Amino acid sequence: LQCTNYNSQPNSPIISGIFCEATTKGISLACWDIIRAGGVQRLLVIILELSKVLFCTKMQRSVLSGGRTQQHQLFAGSSRRPQPFMPIRPLSVTVCNATASLNGNGNGVHSNGKAPFAKYPSPAQTIRTLVDIVNEGTLCTIGSSGHPVGIPVTFSTDKQGRLQLHLDRTAMEIANINGSTACSLMVQPVTQPARAVAAVTLVGKVDVPVDAATAAPLHVDKCLYFGGLDQAHKGQEVSGEDFNTAEPDVLRKAAAELVNNWNGERAEDIYRIVSDFLGVPLVEMSYAELLWVDYLGMYIRTEVNGKEPEVVRVPFYRPVLDERDARSVITMAAQIAWERERSYNPPLPSIFADAANN
Repeated sequence: LQCTNYNSQPNSPIISGIFCEATTKGISLACWDIIRAGGVQRLLVIILELSKVLFCTKMQRSVLSGGRTQQHQLFAGSSRRPQPFMPIRPLSVTVCNATASLNGNGNGVHSNGKAPFAKYPSPAQTIRTLVDIVNEGTLCTIGSSGHPVGIPVTFSTDKQGRLQLHLDRTAMEIANINGSTACSLMVQPVTQPARAVAAVTLVGKVDVPVDAATAAPLHVDKCLYFGGLDQAHKGQEVSGEDFNTAEPDVLRKAAAELVNNWNGERAEDIYRIVSDFLGVPLVEMSYAELLWVDYLGMYIRTEVNGKEPEVVRVPFYRPVLDERDARSVITMAAQIAWERERSYNPPLPSIFADAANN
C-alpha cells in the first residue's frame, strides 16, 4: 500500500500521544475521534503507518526511558520554564464561536454540524469541583459584638456531597454559632494551577451536633461565584438547589497532572492547538501555556507577537469521559493542527483508490 510515512514527518503528535494509550478503551475512543475528525480514510492510513512504526527495527526518533517519544520544543524551548500563572484580571478572554467550516479541528461544535454544546462548565459545576478538590477554607460567623469573624477551618463532603465542617468545640466559632447559626464559607484552592480557576463563598446555616466527634453539616442556601479563568461570571449568585444537584468535573483529580504534563513535556502541542484555533501562524506565537483542563475544554494563556497577552478558551468538540479520553482528544487536536500547518492530506491507500475507480 502506498502511504506517506508518519514517522518521516518530524514532531507529529499522533504517534507519541493517542496510541500510547494501549488499552481497548483508549484505542476505541482514539479511533472514534479520528473518524469524526477526518473520516475512515484517515483512520486506515494511521493504522497502516502505525504498524510500520511498531515493527520498524530502527526508529528515526529517540525514545525516552518511559516509552514516550521525545519531542523537540522548537518554540517553547528548554530554557523557557513555565511560570506560575498570576491573577488574570487584567487579561482578556477569548472563546470559540467558530463553526466547523471555519475551525477544521471541530472545536466548539459537533463534527456533524449540529448545535454546539456548552463551552464552559456551569458555575454550579465549577463550585462543586472546587469543594471536591479543596478541604480548607475561611468560616465567617457573627461574633458577640455583631461583627463578622473569619476563622480557618477544614471540611469534607459525605457520600451525598453535603459539606461537613470540622470544628474545634473549644474555639470561638462554636460560641458564635451558638449565638447565630448563619455563616459563610469562603473556598479557593491554595496552589496552582487550580487556584486560578475560581473562588466561591457558600452562604447558609450550620448545625452543631451534640456529639463532639461528629462533623457539623453546612446547609448551603446560596453561593457567590467569582470566576478566575472564566471571567464572564464575577460575583454571580448560584442557588443552593443548583449547588446541591451539580456534579463535579470528571477531570478534577487529573487536571493538574495534565497541565504539568503538557507544559513540561509536550509544550509544542499547546502552541499548535492555540495557533490553529486563533488562525495565527505558529512563528508568530511568542508564548502559550496550558492553565486548566475540564471535561469541556482548555484554558490557554497565549501571547501573539505585537499583541497583548490573553487567556483563550479552546472547547473540545465533545465532552470527554475521563483522563485517558482527555489525553486522546488533546493529542488529536494537536495532530490536526500539525496536519493543517503542513497542508497535509492523508492519501487514500491504493487498494481503496482502485476499488473506487472500478
